[in-house]
Amino acid sequence: MMAHERNNRTYELQMAQNPVRARMCGFGEKDRRPMDPPPILKLIVRNEDGTLADVSQMDVNFYMVIADIYSADRTTPCTLVANPAMAPQTTSLIPSAVEPAMSVMSLASSNLMASRNLTGSTVASGNLLFNLENEPGVYFVFQDISVRSEGIFTLKFSFTLPPTPDGPPSSVMATVFSDQFTIFSAKRFPGMTESTPLSKCFAKQGIKIPIRKEPRISRAKRMAGGMAPDEQERRGNSAGGEGGSAGISSSNQDRDMASESDDDDDGQG
Repeated sequence: MMAHERNNRTYELQMAQNPVRARMCGFGEKDRRPMDPPPILKLIVRNEDGTLADVSQMDVNFYMVIADIYSADRTTPCTLVANPAMAPQTTSLIPSAVEPAMSVMSLASSNLMASRNLTGSTVASGNLLFNLENEPGVYFVFQDISVRSEGIFTLKFSFTLPPTPDGPPSSVMATVFSDQFTIFSAKRFPGMTESTPLSKCFAKQGIKIPIRKEPRISRAKRMAGGMAPDEQERRGNSAGGEGGSAGISSSNQDRDMASESDDDDDGQG
């Protein structure tokens, strides 16, 4: 953690919510596999005498936090990943010396065609929000960032203040690392978890966070139970028999389950 002073104030970043897992996304610009749960950071601002500053009097919309992706031990940036569709066959690829995976590359030459490993909205603006204890604070929510390679990573977040006409240029005032999280391949992804109380709290205040009332299990995990989705629907229909409304209710439930299965494969919701 790093904190700096400016305008007789010190700034400190804290992880209010750490990501745990996500499904790796592809190289398409519109492909998104949001982290679960979404990373949320809190900014602590102290006056010169060490007391907490009144954040309600600050124009926090101009505050920014930038996200970067690092190795699990927080020592090596994992910024680039080789794009197999773009890299020429003659290009030499050198895998990074640390985890998480062979797909995370360093630049071997100027001809290397690579893409950013961390994609989506990697910059978040400040929001004045009330937490679960109904206390106001400055929060940064990263609900739309995805990772293109499988492995174990951490995120480094850097807080910057906007430059002022008569003051210094914009500079990093505070940094913090997230806990380790795992990016899974499509076949290994266990599914999305239930939304956290903090995510639900901020969603009620207008932050666009996808909310799930129940955990969503991946199709691979359900298939491991030995029953395919179409078999579940067939049995549900036959179980209704001549019960009329009971059969219709069971069929609807199974169709909802199949619909959720498609959502799970997208890693969204």
